[in-house]
Amino acid sequence: MHDQVKPVAGPIVVATDASVASELASCGYVATTGHSGVRAHLHPRRLTQSSTRVVVHELRAVYWGLNAVLTAAPGRPVEVRCDSLGALHFLAQWAQGGSDMPAGYDTELRSEGRTPTLLKLQMIAEYTPGLTFVHEKAHVGHPLNEAADSLAKLGLRCLRGIVPASEVSRHVPLWATNALDAYARSTRSSSRPAPSSP
Repeated sequence: MHDQVKPVAGPIVVATDASVASELASCGYVATTGHSGVRAHLHPRRLTQSSTRVVVHELRAVYWGLNAVLTAAPGRPVEVRCDSLGALHFLAQWAQGGSDMPAGYDTELRSEGRTPTLLKLQMIAEYTPGLTFVHEKAHVGHPLNEAADSLAKLGLRCLRGIVPASEVSRHVPLWATNALDAYARSTRSSSRPAPSSP
């Protein structure tokens, strides 16, 4: 599911995160365009080696965040903020025309002939001008990163039956709004000139 709330003026930034447990996986994203979302599902172990399962879903979170933003704002520069160095390694390589995939990632077509998500992300990274990928340190109070992390964990709790789907639908726009408000405040305060010395 995805929602759109009031956007924040200025450069487009999208923060993404993933939460993974066994065959359960959830991706969350929040963008300054006002787009936010959670995608939670079963992900069979056969599709990915366990050593790279988290990286795969961090990359899937980037795909879903970019998918929403690039559709709504084609041609505009976009900065992706991700707290996974493993995911950023692949994104940087793909942006330079590389084609390596995380270990064990199944690149065969999915059911009904669908292209695997990471192959689609690889093409986006290579052929979309104006994309930049930035490491955002986790759990240090960055509003967008914290919201993406919370949304990913919310999706996992929904899969486990702890949180009903109706609550997910309610929380996504609320948390995104709060995160974007905090981000806008932090951006305004950091852009204010320092007071001059007497």
